[in-house]
Amino acid sequence: MTTQSKRPNVLLVVVDDMGYSDCAPFGGEIATPNLSRLAEEGVRFRNFYVSSLCAPTRSLLMTGVDNHLNGLGVMPPMHSMNQFMQPGYEGTLNANVATIAELLSDGGYFTCMAGKWHLGKNDGQRPEDRGFQQVFSFLGGGASHFADARELAPSEGPHTLYDDNGRDVTDALPDDFYSTTYYTDRMIGFLRERPADRPFFAYLAYTAPHDPLQVPDEWLDRYRGRYDGGYPAMVTERTRRMKAVGLIPQDLEINPGTGHFPEWDELPPDEQRSQARKMELCAAMIEMADAGIGQVLGYLEETGALDDTIVVFMSDNGANPKEPHFYSASTPEQIDTWYDNSPGNMGRKGSFVSIGGAWAEACNTPLSYFKLTTSEGGVQVPLIVKGPGVERRGIVTDQLLHATDIVPTLLDYAGVERPKERNGHVLAPLYGRSWRAWLERSSRQPIRGSYDPLGFEMIECKAVIKGGWKILFLAPPYGQSEWQLYDLREDPQEQVNVAAQHPEKLAEMQAEWEAYARSVGYIEASGDRALAHMSPEEFFSRYGMAT
Repeated sequence: MTTQSKRPNVLLVVVDDMGYSDCAPFGGEIATPNLSRLAEEGVRFRNFYVSSLCAPTRSLLMTGVDNHLNGLGVMPPMHSMNQFMQPGYEGTLNANVATIAELLSDGGYFTCMAGKWHLGKNDGQRPEDRGFQQVFSFLGGGASHFADARELAPSEGPHTLYDDNGRDVTDALPDDFYSTTYYTDRMIGFLRERPADRPFFAYLAYTAPHDPLQVPDEWLDRYRGRYDGGYPAMVTERTRRMKAVGLIPQDLEINPGTGHFPEWDELPPDEQRSQARKMELCAAMIEMADAGIGQVLGYLEETGALDDTIVVFMSDNGANPKEPHFYSASTPEQIDTWYDNSPGNMGRKGSFVSIGGAWAEACNTPLSYFKLTTSEGGVQVPLIVKGPGVERRGIVTDQLLHATDIVPTLLDYAGVERPKERNGHVLAPLYGRSWRAWLERSSRQPIRGSYDPLGFEMIECKAVIKGGWKILFLAPPYGQSEWQLYDLREDPQEQVNVAAQHPEKLAEMQAEWEAYARSVGYIEASGDRALAHMSPEEFFSRYGMAT
């Protein structure tokens, strides 16, 4: 059992595609007072790692098991034909894992969820099938944040669905629906109606600030003019603030960027204004999410439950570089005919804009690259933890943490054991480990030692981190499909590839990758895309069924 007189409640909050330095506690200029309060009362971490895409991270977070074993070896519908319907690549959580909601529910917890699921939409795959007792969920990857629920692309249509405790309600959303405010209201409703004699596990998974960048009218001008200086000015400001609070070393230089995108000064004035507008909308979405978090925390405080609640806040991956035509396999010109992205409508219903690659890498300051890649900007995200039993305070930069650690940590605090088998299935091994002893200061041992590697792979971008070293393999268009070697202790921004200088270390780390790949059943993508052989409807009707 825990050191508290009763088992703690848990509030797990995840935002979608928020950059490493977007929120104020991590150096951002965006107004996030509630996250700032959490950070001041708890602990914030540098070196917390996730997957480079939304659904795989959520699979890690829900199960504590590597994504190649839990069913999200690749994010649907990105499968190659040689991966489709193979074990570990089901595209939904498989039977060889138990979710944190299932385990805590079995252990007497009340479990509820409001927000993005992205881990299966067919019978048996939804959150209410995987341990959540009260649910309002978005089942897909992204959509219009308003009641029209317009899909990102035709390939996303089959799982662009809202689920209300097992009922599809996509066509019955209220006229004033906006994802962030609605998720907040439903979560507070679930908590208000919870059994008084049981602890709760609440999963609040905002879709913001995932594109399309949209906010209610009263938020449209919240950040008007704030980003007129462009991404270089934002990077400089954030770097200065991060140094001031001790998040990064004083001698760390400004990240020069990847060189994949035009320089700000090269853009014509009308394009600069359009680009600045996109970041204004993204910032407003993040502030709205912070306000929602504040409402939930306020309700818990008013009812006397907050002091008994462990709060975990994180983003699911780095900031998103994808433009709207990425989802549609279309052209920018076609996007402009399908949506009204005029200056006056940008951010409203019927528009579809994204921050794009240049802002995405700036949002991940001081890291390099972004979502889709296994560079630091793709897989390192902000993490804040506070609550009963969490004795650590301040900023922690010397611990290597992973999303799979959340499950064993919360089970440890809850006094719930994870069984070896469940429902007749032997459970896959945990990849994560508990932080509880370290958070309680009852142990000084590092959560991971210098001998202990972390492996990553998603859409053929790969990495291993061990003992301060990292090997990185980036597939096109961001890399040349060759291994690079970085010393993160001296080069956290991955600026200097030292593979030629350290061939022995490169070989050692490649061996670590091979061992990781074998242990999790990695299947190298053939490049023959499943959607070239079947419609999205057929894909999503069959996914979840392994051979």
